[in-house]
Amino acid sequence: MTTNLIAVGLPLFSALLLLLISEKTKYLKELLSIGVLLTSLIAAGMGLILSMKGVQTSLNLEWLGSLSSFSLKADMLSSFLLAAVSMFSAAVSLYSFSMEKKGSSKWFYFNVLMTQALAAGAVLSDSLITMLFFWEGMLVFLYTFIALSADSKETKNTALKAFLINAVTDLLMIIGVLITGALAGSFNMSAISGSKLTLTGWATAGYVLMLIGAVAKAGAFPFHTWIPDAALNSSASFMSYVPAAIDKLLGIYFLARISLYLYQLDSFMQIVLMTLGAVTIIVAVMMAFVQQDYKRLLSYHAVSQTGYMILGIGTLNPIGIAGGLFHMINHATYKSCLFMTAGSVERQTGTNDIEKLGGLFWKMPVTAVCFIIAAAAISGIAPLNGFFSKELVYKGSLETGYVWFFFAAEIGSFLTLASFLKLGHSVFFGKLKPEFENVKESPFSVLFPMVIFSAICLAFGFGAYWPIKNLIEPSLAGIGIVSSHELAGFHPDYLFAFSLAVILLALGNHILGFNLAGKRAHKASDHIHHAPILSEIYDMAEKKFFDLYELSMKFMNYFSRLLFKSDRFFDKITDNMPSGFFGYTAEKISAAHSGSYSLYMSLSLIGALIYLFLAGGLK
Repeated sequence: MTTNLIAVGLPLFSALLLLLISEKTKYLKELLSIGVLLTSLIAAGMGLILSMKGVQTSLNLEWLGSLSSFSLKADMLSSFLLAAVSMFSAAVSLYSFSMEKKGSSKWFYFNVLMTQALAAGAVLSDSLITMLFFWEGMLVFLYTFIALSADSKETKNTALKAFLINAVTDLLMIIGVLITGALAGSFNMSAISGSKLTLTGWATAGYVLMLIGAVAKAGAFPFHTWIPDAALNSSASFMSYVPAAIDKLLGIYFLARISLYLYQLDSFMQIVLMTLGAVTIIVAVMMAFVQQDYKRLLSYHAVSQTGYMILGIGTLNPIGIAGGLFHMINHATYKSCLFMTAGSVERQTGTNDIEKLGGLFWKMPVTAVCFIIAAAAISGIAPLNGFFSKELVYKGSLETGYVWFFFAAEIGSFLTLASFLKLGHSVFFGKLKPEFENVKESPFSVLFPMVIFSAICLAFGFGAYWPIKNLIEPSLAGIGIVSSHELAGFHPDYLFAFSLAVILLALGNHILGFNLAGKRAHKASDHIHHAPILSEIYDMAEKKFFDLYELSMKFMNYFSRLLFKSDRFFDKITDNMPSGFFGYTAEKISAAHSGSYSLYMSLSLIGALIYLFLAGGLK
């Protein structure tokens, strides 16, 4: 466990040390952070090698007495995720070395180091309470990551939005954890897995609440809306790290743990998960297809690809689950690479508006090639890694017998490729704008991580033998799932033909849209964007009619105004009206005191007569 703990403790200690370094010190904080995160990657890699050899290590410390211990465990799945988290942390730290638009360098690297430490602790946790300790710590640094990336009101609002969405869903997850621990009699995940909980009564509530926390962390519909906002108001460094990689890895990892390790799901919950995955795919990719901002387009794809992971795990069969986990690491790889290309283009040209870009292939060839490889991978084009993970998800969906989920996934692939054809054509091909004649390629520190991730897209493709045989299948076996089918390799069956048809349809759609838009690549989606019915839906979406957070804020504003008006109304009844009545009465009585002796005698006589009548009448 010592090597694994390095990936937790060393970044945590270094982050605190970083606070003592002056902001004016050039390169020291950057080099320290890069060195620490590379060391963490090496340590995590050594831990993964041990797990691949069948070695399991654990650490248990008394923490909350008999209730729960501080429990860490490095099995194959957690070691695999730890190595992935450490790889993305190291890559982003190097990528950000020459990136200027990331806010204060000191605070950026502090956030990276803290996120690495907390994410590493979360994936190693064998206790639900321990996991919550690290999980909730990440929420704080999600806020600071965004809030400190730029000094603007929009950035602060986006940070608050991300914090509130995740805070509410995390609160629900905490309740789910407490219910699960109470029912199981333990918060230790290994202990619970020995006798999985079934979805009856309170157990159903516990699972659903933890499910909400998991999918919200992964950025699934409808908890995704802060991600496109962050794409506009934060840095490419942040987008290539947290929303593209870390949050996806942790959210899907925890979803797999609770769905396959802690609970025994039934057919109804299977339908719920698969529906959530399919809806996330379609809704997000439809929004991605019409975007005109490089990073915002990628942000919606980050959401859409989460749907494939949820769909795969929701199949509850080994093929689909393997596809979901494989797609988890594949997505983090090529989506980080794509966000890095966006940052590279923004750094060299000063814009993310695809309408203003074009013809950059020969000016930025390394960035362009990395984009093409990553875009082909996310679109599921063979022989890259994304093709094989999607193929497993497709087959897992078909094995359930619910064919419409397969078609939803294929529609998502069609729109994914169509939108990347639009994006790549707009940015890297076509006519070079005069203002970009002197544009040059980005520095080595920006390009190197992109090249590494592109190489992984290639290395994990071509049958995907090594990652599936050495990472995915052992991880599944560690949680008791063994497939009777051959998961790796090429399968030249009808699904392969179907994928070719999808590619041809996407190409045809792009050519059609390009010509209908007057040979303007950035408008190649307009024939769908402005189609009848879809146009109105898109307009409503852009006005945030489907944004759960914005709807909640509008409701709270309306509700607060209603309470304010109610408070003013009762103030009038209990305060203003009585005081007004008695004030008016006193004013009239005061006015009646004119000083007339005859008037006072008359009033006294009238008062005496009234008294006599009230006391006893004429008697």
